[in-house]
Amino acid sequence: MKTWYVGIYARVSTTKDEQKDSIQAQIQSLEEWIRTNNEKGIEQYKLVQIFQDYGISGATFNRDEFDEMKKCIEQGKINMVLTRDLSRFGRNYVQAGYYLEDYFKINNIRFVSVLDNVDTIHEINDIVPFKNVLNEMYIKDCSRKSRDGLKQRMTRGSYIGSKAPYGYVKEIVEDKGQKTIRLVPAEDETTETVKEIFQMYLDGWGYSRIASYLNDKKIPSPAALIDFPLAKGYQWNVNGVKSILTNPKYGGMMVQGQYKKISYKLKKTIKLPPENWIYSGEFQGIVSKDIYMKAQELRVARSGTGQKGSRSSQLFSGKILCGDCGSGMGYQKKYQEYRCVNAQKGKQCTAHSIKEDFLLEQIRVDIQACCKNLEIGRLWSLKNLALNIKKEGIQKNLAEIEEQYKKAEGKLKKLYCDRLEGHISKELFLTFSNEIQDKQISLLKKKDQLDKQCTEINRCMKQWEEEPFRQIERIFCIENISSEIVDRLIEVIIVHEYKNRGEKVVKLHYRFRDTDLNDNEYNPIL
Repeated sequence: MKTWYVGIYARVSTTKDEQKDSIQAQIQSLEEWIRTNNEKGIEQYKLVQIFQDYGISGATFNRDEFDEMKKCIEQGKINMVLTRDLSRFGRNYVQAGYYLEDYFKINNIRFVSVLDNVDTIHEINDIVPFKNVLNEMYIKDCSRKSRDGLKQRMTRGSYIGSKAPYGYVKEIVEDKGQKTIRLVPAEDETTETVKEIFQMYLDGWGYSRIASYLNDKKIPSPAALIDFPLAKGYQWNVNGVKSILTNPKYGGMMVQGQYKKISYKLKKTIKLPPENWIYSGEFQGIVSKDIYMKAQELRVARSGTGQKGSRSSQLFSGKILCGDCGSGMGYQKKYQEYRCVNAQKGKQCTAHSIKEDFLLEQIRVDIQACCKNLEIGRLWSLKNLALNIKKEGIQKNLAEIEEQYKKAEGKLKKLYCDRLEGHISKELFLTFSNEIQDKQISLLKKKDQLDKQCTEINRCMKQWEEEPFRQIERIFCIENISSEIVDRLIEVIIVHEYKNRGEKVVKLHYRFRDTDLNDNEYNPIL
């Protein structure tokens, strides 16, 4: 009597309680199949091990228990795999076909799918490959429906996160049978901590100082409260503080959909540009919207210099040179001016001192003069023409990528059919299929990058269409000059000092080209 050493394989896609019940139902059904067939007395079935994968999608075969089952197969512990149906085994038709057609045959494994009436002790039925394709189509359709469902929930303002953000609790509201999850301040220590973080930041505290203060007070961090594996005790850090200060939900604005998966087959996610986020109204935040917006304005104002110092000092560091000895000019905070470094060190050169306020005023005068001389209408037309040309190029590239992806999909299906019909070997099949799938992933990444570029162009075009004059004036009529603006405008500043004439000459070399501006000279002291 033939004896079969059986490994039962069961799988569910999530870790929800009802799915746990489902996996037990699968196992009980398969154990009953073994008992029933043993009673027939034709063959002997001995259950060696049960392999259970929880929370793993059928689109991938990277599963811990599945890998364990393969080890048992290769060690000769089992010679039969028993599963309820093909969809529990896998929903990736290419890889599922490989295991049925190649792997199991090479390792002398009998595969039985009870509900599909598939038993590889006989020749595989021709319908099996199509069932595998249908299983993959099913998971792709489920992914699409799931994304659409999540989008609808986000659009109506329902919070979709598994846990409420730090400082909030979730509240379920039902209206005409439809459930909506709202965020409500927890009104506990976490809520007060969020308020304190915003207040400290508005009072001039930096991320690091706030984190140290919270750690000194032994206030548990968000990660510590949810027992995150990498959380160490009470530790707050710069990223934790920043994530709270930059999360619109703390200002009472429901913003979601900031990330998406690049493919239903892959776990990798990418962050979307703000234009693609889902904004679904306002609610009672832990801090007011005004406080949240003030924190964002302050954060932008501080960027470029970190949390230290003010932006008014050392704006021109690295940009200003002594015209006589060629050395840099260092900032003197006491006098709010720049002086030749060699002169400060007592070497043979004069101070060449120049006031920072004088330089700032000259830049404002230059840029505002440039703005007045612009033909704004012509500039607007040229800007939109350039954006349209760039957009057309991106759309053409997107169409080419779409076509290449479809061709790759067709090649993959043909390759699978060729393998089924025995036209190519297993090794060639695996090599070619991996190459095609790698190309598909690469194409998806390129498509995502181009989509981002297209979104940014659409945003720019909309801004220029709605307020062209205001946009141009914002660029050129500068009121508050920052280090970032100085870096983008100024190539170098050279200061000459003529002792015999009792004057200094300042040459401002701009990064842009304009005959009225470039290489202008000023005599600040006569």
